[in-house]
Amino acid sequence: MKKLFCFGFSFLLFSQSLFLPLQADTRPTPEERGASGLALSLRRLQTIASVLHTAAHPDDESTEMLAYLSRKEGARTAYLSLNRGEGGQNGIGPELGENLGVIRTEELLAARKLDGGEQFFTRAFDFGFTRSPEETLQKWNREEVLGDMVRVIRMMRPLVVVSGFSGTARDGHGQHQVAGLLTPEALKAAADPTRFPEQIRREGLHPWQVLKVYGRVFGNVDSGPRAEFDVGVYDPILGRSYNELASDGRSRHRSQDFGMVQSKGTQVRSFPRLSSLITVPEKETTFFTGIDTTITGIAKFAGDNQGKILPALSKIKDLAAKAMMEFRMEQPVAIAPYLADGLREVRALRATLGSLEPSTKATVDGMLARKEKEFNDALVKAHGVVVDALSSTEIVTPGENVEIAAHIFISSAAGINQSKDAPPLVKLNTPADWQTESIRPEPMVVGTGMPIMRGRETPNIVARFRSRVPDNAPATQPYWLAKPRTKEQFDWDDSMPRNLPFAPAIANAQVELTLSGERVIVQQPVEFRFVDKTFGEIRRELKVAPALTLTVHPSLLVIPSGSQNRTREVSVEITNNANHQTVGTIQLIAPAGWKVEGENQLLIFTKQSEKTARTFKVTPSLGAAGNFELKAIAESGGKKFDNGYQVISYPHIEPHFVYHPATTKVEVFDVTVAKGLKVGYVIGSGDDGPSALQQIGVNLKLISPAELASGDLSAYDTIVLGIRVYEVNDAVIVNNKRLLDYVSNGGTLIVQYNKQEFANGNFSPYPVKMAGNLRVTDEIAPITILEPAHPFFNFPNKITDEDWKGWIQERGLYFLSEWDKQFTPLLSAPDDTGTILKGGELVASFGKGHYIFTGYAWFRQFPAGVAGAYRLFANMVSYPKSFASGQAKSSLSKKR
Repeated sequence: MKKLFCFGFSFLLFSQSLFLPLQADTRPTPEERGASGLALSLRRLQTIASVLHTAAHPDDESTEMLAYLSRKEGARTAYLSLNRGEGGQNGIGPELGENLGVIRTEELLAARKLDGGEQFFTRAFDFGFTRSPEETLQKWNREEVLGDMVRVIRMMRPLVVVSGFSGTARDGHGQHQVAGLLTPEALKAAADPTRFPEQIRREGLHPWQVLKVYGRVFGNVDSGPRAEFDVGVYDPILGRSYNELASDGRSRHRSQDFGMVQSKGTQVRSFPRLSSLITVPEKETTFFTGIDTTITGIAKFAGDNQGKILPALSKIKDLAAKAMMEFRMEQPVAIAPYLADGLREVRALRATLGSLEPSTKATVDGMLARKEKEFNDALVKAHGVVVDALSSTEIVTPGENVEIAAHIFISSAAGINQSKDAPPLVKLNTPADWQTESIRPEPMVVGTGMPIMRGRETPNIVARFRSRVPDNAPATQPYWLAKPRTKEQFDWDDSMPRNLPFAPAIANAQVELTLSGERVIVQQPVEFRFVDKTFGEIRRELKVAPALTLTVHPSLLVIPSGSQNRTREVSVEITNNANHQTVGTIQLIAPAGWKVEGENQLLIFTKQSEKTARTFKVTPSLGAAGNFELKAIAESGGKKFDNGYQVISYPHIEPHFVYHPATTKVEVFDVTVAKGLKVGYVIGSGDDGPSALQQIGVNLKLISPAELASGDLSAYDTIVLGIRVYEVNDAVIVNNKRLLDYVSNGGTLIVQYNKQEFANGNFSPYPVKMAGNLRVTDEIAPITILEPAHPFFNFPNKITDEDWKGWIQERGLYFLSEWDKQFTPLLSAPDDTGTILKGGELVASFGKGHYIFTGYAWFRQFPAGVAGAYRLFANMVSYPKSFASGQAKSSLSKKR
């Protein structure tokens, strides 16, 4: 693939393909650009309204409420999610756990870009589904999570809070219930200076009393105290309704299969009022009834100083109103004088607040600081100012230089003519230990030293910088993953940007200009820009990475202890992130007594992003059993490198590097598969099943859509359908009859967990139902084998109580609630209410073959190396061979 790298004025055709997938546009959404963006900015300028919405997970938020409040009412809105959704399933790829949390954080940001809200989090980790708030608070430190919520309230200081959940059993999920329980507790604590005093003493925050609190219900409230409004109202600036905009935002939760129709027309939403410090009517049409949310409303928070600041606030209010009234889409710069005057007045008023009591000053100055930023941004948009900050590379390593060009484009003639008395000032903000210098504004050669062809961009102002990254610079990564997780919470410290989605960009250009006689500030994160010949312009944030990164494949080795050949190949992929030649060695460290072939192999790299791989053969020592670790280490320039990163990248999100030790986990245990077994596998969603089965010796082949449609399926003893195939694999749906014919003719089909699509689509040979989400969330829940003599528990591996130990997160999910009498349930387990569930593993004869449904969470156990899961699944795929061994006949005779 050919790509055109763009830096400064220059375009350079460069043939080397980057290794990262393409990603979403990092620039503002169309709603925030140009005249329409200015129109929305003017709405925000008129009001001090603010709302914080709380709930538990990504997707729990009322997106249409946020869109309505932000885009229509101009309110500052934010969503506080207790966690990042790490415990869910992934509908678009293999990432689970922390990696899935990175995806869902980005998906929330993609939704917020559309609805105009901000995003916050606590340190809580989503450990998976539970119906128990007690279990949730056993796993989370209640006081720490509560403190994180209090910090957000004190930072944002919202007038109104909307709690997404009630804190009762009707919320369903235990984490939902905890969000509902902790929200009122956090509101009370946020107003109490004796609660979390370190936030006041060390972080400079102040207590805050929310004025009104609402709840969120699914469906409308017909009576009682409530706010009610129509989110289906069409907005001519947006070109669609707030509900349509919100549906677009919810569709960004792609890892959760949340694609939605963008419904038009009336969509009334009701929110019960839970408390109010203000007397208001029973039914309100806005959350802000009874609150003066105009700019002069700031005076109400000034205590005895209301009269002193009210005249200035009135003037600011009038200027904002005039800008709104006289705004014309075709000539936005005409309102720039009002915006400049308003900006000047806000700054002058802020300079007079020094005598206010600290808490009062924090409130008043915080609101005015918000107005200053809004006037500033509106003035920038009115003049059509755009700042680009472009780096010479996407990745820079410690000890290297990176060159950055800041381009300032100004569309208005008034903005272009900068005063000699107040010339434009461009700075590069980087970490304090980076060394930055200005360089002459001349064309630069990117990478190869080839001559530069001037491009078509003609910025009004150009500034260029060179920064040296210190030798000890940390890698750029999601900040909450920088330290190992402590049980079900992330380990935050004071150096981290706590509660934020991600850390701010490591470098940004800061531009100061004089527009309509007033100084404005524009900040722009530094990005690497290139052109893909198919997709066009692509941007990625500048990142710091180690000179060499290592990834070991596979990340998990499973070795049957009784295998004749226990030697395994391990591949170490090495990436040179440095922008220079790198020479070094690579070795693989194994436990004492193990044999490693291929030690201390030479590495030579000549350019950045070059990759290579080295293969090692590893043989465990005789009698080795249990869990072990292999570790890869590279050495270069007197430094050791023993980490790698996984790139989390999809078209709808910004890529991130998630770092991990360059290790492979090795599990050696007793597991056997039937001899002569041939298994076909149809891939589902984020499926790791094929590699897991191959590691224990299963002769496995992936079945393609073409083979599923017309191939000879009888060549397989067993066919396994991956997780959620009836949701994500159309080839399975259209060829389901062929799969049933395969069973009828003597084959064995294993259907792993699916959602309601499976039962509702009548894909089973006999009727089944899946009412709700029946699941066993306790990973140590006791298992009862209902048919002890069945081959599933005897051939070729004898299943014991030990095989149910060491499971992670959950036993199983989406169990069947009803099934035809032709099915025989084989296992039972209690859910969190004590109800015994038998619909997690069933087998039925169909024609000459066998049909198996299993809702147990193999997809979680396989990557964790859970020995019992491998042994149980080995028995399942070996089931057709049990008849030849006489095992199945024996079990059936015992049953009769």
